[in-house]
Amino acid sequence: MLNFLDFNKKKEKKDYEIVTSRSGLPMFVIEPPDSLNNLTSDDDPVKKQTVPQIVRRVCDYISVHNN
Repeated sequence: MLNFLDFNKKKEKKDYEIVTSRSGLPMFVIEPPDSLNNLTSDDDPVKKQTVPQIVRRVCDYISVHNN
Protein backbone atom coordinates (compact mmCIF):
# COMPACT_ATOMS: atom_id res chain seq x y z
CA MET A 1 0.00 0.00 0.00
CA LEU A 2 1.26 3.48 -0.82
CA ASN A 3 2.07 6.00 1.82
CA PHE A 4 1.13 9.65 1.43
CA LEU A 5 4.83 10.56 1.18
CA ASP A 6 5.36 8.06 -1.64
CA PHE A 7 3.56 10.37 -4.05
CA ASN A 8 6.45 12.86 -3.89
CA LYS A 9 9.03 10.26 -4.91
CA LYS A 10 10.02 10.32 -8.55
CA LYS A 11 9.51 6.97 -10.23
CA GLU A 12 10.55 7.97 -13.74
CA LYS A 13 12.06 10.99 -15.42
CA LYS A 14 9.45 13.30 -16.91
CA ASP A 15 9.89 15.64 -19.85
CA TYR A 16 8.55 18.53 -17.83
CA GLU A 17 8.74 20.07 -14.40
CA ILE A 18 5.87 21.62 -12.49
CA VAL A 19 6.69 24.89 -10.74
CA THR A 20 4.52 27.64 -9.36
CA SER A 21 4.21 31.07 -10.92
CA ARG A 22 4.25 34.35 -9.01
CA SER A 23 0.49 34.11 -8.58
CA GLY A 24 0.78 30.61 -7.13
CA LEU A 25 -0.70 28.80 -10.12
CA PRO A 26 0.99 25.66 -11.46
CA MET A 27 3.22 26.23 -14.46
CA PHE A 28 4.82 23.56 -16.64
CA VAL A 29 8.45 24.04 -17.64
CA ILE A 30 9.30 22.05 -20.75
CA GLU A 31 12.88 21.70 -21.93
CA PRO A 32 13.44 22.51 -25.62
CA PRO A 33 14.04 19.53 -27.89
CA ASP A 34 17.55 18.66 -28.99
CA SER A 35 16.67 19.48 -32.59
CA LEU A 36 16.77 23.21 -31.76
CA ASN A 37 20.49 22.94 -31.07
CA ASN A 38 21.18 21.38 -34.47
CA LEU A 39 19.76 24.08 -36.73
CA THR A 40 21.21 24.44 -40.21
CA SER A 41 21.06 27.28 -42.70
CA ASP A 42 18.05 25.59 -44.34
CA ASP A 43 16.12 26.10 -41.11
CA ASP A 44 16.42 29.89 -41.15
CA PRO A 45 13.09 31.71 -40.92
CA VAL A 46 11.58 32.90 -44.18
CA LYS A 47 12.06 36.61 -44.75
CA LYS A 48 8.99 38.73 -45.26
CA GLN A 49 8.47 40.09 -48.71
CA THR A 50 8.72 43.85 -48.77
CA VAL A 51 5.88 45.95 -50.11
CA PRO A 52 6.84 47.78 -53.30
CA GLN A 53 7.30 51.51 -52.84
CA ILE A 54 4.52 52.47 -55.28
CA VAL A 55 2.01 50.36 -53.33
CA ARG A 56 3.13 51.98 -50.09
CA ARG A 57 2.69 55.45 -51.60
CA VAL A 58 -0.82 54.63 -52.83
CA CYS A 59 -1.77 53.29 -49.38
CA ASP A 60 -0.38 56.40 -47.70
CA TYR A 61 -2.28 58.64 -50.14
CA ILE A 62 -5.55 56.81 -49.49
CA SER A 63 -4.99 56.93 -45.72
CA VAL A 64 -4.33 60.68 -45.74
CA HIS A 65 -7.25 61.57 -48.00
CA ASN A 66 -9.70 59.14 -46.41
CA ASN A 67 -10.24 61.37 -43.37
